[in-house]
Amino acid sequence: MDEEAILFAQRSVGDVADAFPQAVKVFDDAGIDYSCKGAQTLADAAVAAGYGADELIALVEETPGPEDAIEWSQRPLDELARYLAEDHADMAENVIPTLRELLENSARQHPELTNIRRIVTLFTALSAAVTLHMVHEDRDLFSSLAVKNGGSNGRPNARLSQRVLRELVEHATFREELRTMRELCLLVRDDCADEIFCALSEFSRTVHYHMHLENNILYPRAIDLENQLRRAS
Repeated sequence: MDEEAILFAQRSVGDVADAFPQAVKVFDDAGIDYSCKGAQTLADAAVAAGYGADELIALVEETPGPEDAIEWSQRPLDELARYLAEDHADMAENVIPTLRELLENSARQHPELTNIRRIVTLFTALSAAVTLHMVHEDRDLFSSLAVKNGGSNGRPNARLSQRVLRELVEHATFREELRTMRELCLLVRDDCADEIFCALSEFSRTVHYHMHLENNILYPRAIDLENQLRRAS
C-alpha cells in the first residue's frame, strides 16, 4: 500500500463511517461492527473480516455514496441529538410495530416452524428493551445535556460517564440479539424466512447506524462538552 492508503487503514472504522457514508453499507455487508467497535482501525477490522486492508479500502472508495449524506461529526451537537430523538420516535411508532406484525403473522401462518416462534419471542423482548432504552436516552441522557434546547450552550446536570457506559453495554447486547435472530432465520427452510431475514437485516442496519451516531459521535462529544463546562465552572 502507498502512504495514503496506510494512513487510511489506520483510521477508526467509526471515523471512516462518518467521513465516508458509503462505508456503512460496506461494513454491514462485510459483517464489520462499526457501531459498537467503532474504535478499531480499518486495518484490524479488515483482517477480522477476511479482507486485506487495501481490498476493504477499495470497496469503500468504489461504492457510491448517498446523495443526502450528512457528516454528523461536523454538525452542531444539539442538531444531532434532535435527529436521534426523531429517529427514536419513528422507531417506536413505525419501524418496530411493522416488523413485529410481520413476525407475528409469519408465526401464526407457520405454527410448525419453531425457529420463527423463537424469533418472535426474542424480538418481543428486544423491542421492549429498545423502547425503554430510547425513553431513558430521551429523558435522562439528552435532557441532561440540554441538547434539545441548544445544548452547545447548556450545562449538563450530572456526570455522563456512568450513563454512557450503560448505553454502550446495552447497545452491544442489542447488536448480539439481532445477530442471533438473523442466524435463526437462516435455519428456517421455508419461503417466509427470506422475507423475515430481509426485514431483520434492514432493521439491523438501521439500528447499527443509529448506535454508531451515538457511540462514536454523540457520546464522545457530549462528554468532552461536559468536561469543558466543568473546567470552566
